[in-house]
Amino acid sequence: MDKKMDLLVRVSELYYEQDLNQSAIADILGTSRPTVSRLLDEAKESGVVEVIVHSPIRKNAALSHSLRVNLGLREAVVVSGNYDYERGLSRCCEAANQLFSTIMENNTTVGITWGSALKILCDLIETKDYYNVNVVQMVGCLATGNPKLDGLELALRISKKLGGTYSNIYAPIYVESEVVYSYLVAEPQISATLKKAMHTDIILTGIGSLDSNSTLRKAGYLTERDRLELIEKGAVGQLLAHPIDRYGNEIPLNGRFAISAPLEAMRAAHWSIGISAAEFKAEAVLAAVRGGYINTLVVDEKLAKKVLELAQAE
Repeated sequence: MDKKMDLLVRVSELYYEQDLNQSAIADILGTSRPTVSRLLDEAKESGVVEVIVHSPIRKNAALSHSLRVNLGLREAVVVSGNYDYERGLSRCCEAANQLFSTIMENNTTVGITWGSALKILCDLIETKDYYNVNVVQMVGCLATGNPKLDGLELALRISKKLGGTYSNIYAPIYVESEVVYSYLVAEPQISATLKKAMHTDIILTGIGSLDSNSTLRKAGYLTERDRLELIEKGAVGQLLAHPIDRYGNEIPLNGRFAISAPLEAMRAAHWSIGISAAEFKAEAVLAAVRGGYINTLVVDEKLAKKVLELAQAE
């Protein structure tokens, strides 16, 4: 190291490791306190010092209990805090990862979907070698141009972290021809993956809304007209690319055929974990629970309160 770098390291060691104040360090080095302050700032900027904040995930036990009891859930985790959507979703994914790590074991089939929640969760999952684990992509490819959000990539990455294998669906989420749909779901590799999706132990999924910024809308699978027509029919959200109404009943999407496991696959899983944040997802989340597709929720406080408000109003 050069002399300047040696000095930055020395100042950092005295301040962070030996807990000396800046005046004491100035006396040791024969310089002024403002110079020490400047050197400490420079140490951060140059990477000599890296500040890591370990922020614990606070959970609202009362709201978690209320969700679990009132909605008949297997488990509910409500993350405390007043966050914007992105930060709230990130914190919920941290909590979901904690839950996942406690229930994950050998001889497990994990079903996954796609989207921001799954991408964040995938980044958080710790590498550990399990025995006989298969990660199953439950719905076709999103193809947004961002592979990190796509089930194809996520299944591969998660399987590597868990020391397992993966099963993919090499097809788009929707096709517009029933003939093409019938051909694709009968294709041996896709057919085998869809059969595995019916027998998962753990499902990890976000819960899709039908707002104008939804992933399916932005990916071009739904036009604005499609979206509005679905809302007119009573749709409030989607799971596995299947639109659902407020009670969890599936609503057909005219002219679109989903290359996806059926919604019944979610009911069959031991753990069907829905991860979501922000009030605007409330109708979709409640519908997913009412349909019996989600038995475990990981949500933020705002969303939890709104879901309970909707549930109690009906």
